[in-house]
Amino acid sequence: MTKKIGIFAFCGAVLALVLWFFCGSYVAAEAVYPIENCANWLSRSVMRPIKAMFASGSALLENDRLRSEVANLRMACAEADRTAAENARLRGLLGLDAPDASARFGTNAWICAPIISRGAASGNPCVLRLGRGLRAGVRPGAVVAVPEGLVGRIGNVTPSTSELRLMTDPSMRIACDVELDDGFAHGILSGRGLSPVAATETSLLYVVPPLRLQSVARQYELSPRAKIITSGLGGVFPRGLLVGFLIDGAHEGEENLEQEGDVEPAVDFLSLENVFIRRAY
Repeated sequence: MTKKIGIFAFCGAVLALVLWFFCGSYVAAEAVYPIENCANWLSRSVMRPIKAMFASGSALLENDRLRSEVANLRMACAEADRTAAENARLRGLLGLDAPDASARFGTNAWICAPIISRGAASGNPCVLRLGRGLRAGVRPGAVVAVPEGLVGRIGNVTPSTSELRLMTDPSMRIACDVELDDGFAHGILSGRGLSPVAATETSLLYVVPPLRLQSVARQYELSPRAKIITSGLGGVFPRGLLVGFLIDGAHEGEENLEQEGDVEPAVDFLSLENVFIRRAY
C-alpha cells in the first residue's frame, strides 16, 4: 500500500512539473506582458522622440563644428597656395631653380640673408641692413652677391645683423675685366651712389646711375654691351662674378691715356629682398 502511494506521489510530481513547464511559462509570459508592453510603449512613444530631439541638437552642433573646420581648412589651403606662389617667385628671383644654382649658391659656400632695412641707421641709401650676423657666420669684408651678379661687401657686423655696402657706393672700387673677343681688358669700376627722384611720406625713391669703368688701356677696343666681371685682383672679390654690361662702348679719359665708360649693373639693387653672403673659411 505504501509502495503504491509513493508511485502515485512520484507520478503526480512529474505531472505537475510537466504542466508547469507548458502552462507555467505561458502563465508567466502572460503575467509579464503588460509590463513589457508598457516598457516598449515608453521606449517608442516617449524615449525615442526625446532621443531624436537631443540627437537633432547634437547633429546641429556637430554640423556647425564641421562647417567651422571646413572654413579653417579652406583658409589654410588658400594660405598654403599663397605661400607656394611666393616661394616660387622668390626662388625665381634668387635663381635657385637654375641647373647650376646649387653649385653657385650652395648652403656650404653662401649664407642667405634677408634685407631688413635700407639706409635707416647710416642715412646712406647705398647701405642696407641684413638679418644675418656673427651667429650665422657672417664676417666683415665678406662678398655679397645674388644669382644675377655682384651686390657689394659686408661692413659692420653684430651678432644678429650685418651692414651691406652696395657696389653703387662712391667709395667702392672693384677690379674687373671686360670680356673681349680674344681675352680680357683690365679696369677699375666705381659707383655713383643712388640718386633721389621723389619723396613719399615715409621714404625717398631712388634711381641707380650707371657705374663708372675707368683705367682701361687704350689699345683695347671695347664694344657696347660687353660683359664685365670681377677679375679677382687684390683678393677682395673672387674672379668671375658678373658686374654689368658696358652701355655705349668706351671713350678716352681726360688725359687721353686710358679709356672709360658707363656700365649698366647686372643687379636691380632697388628690388632686392634677399642676398647671399660668401662664407668665410
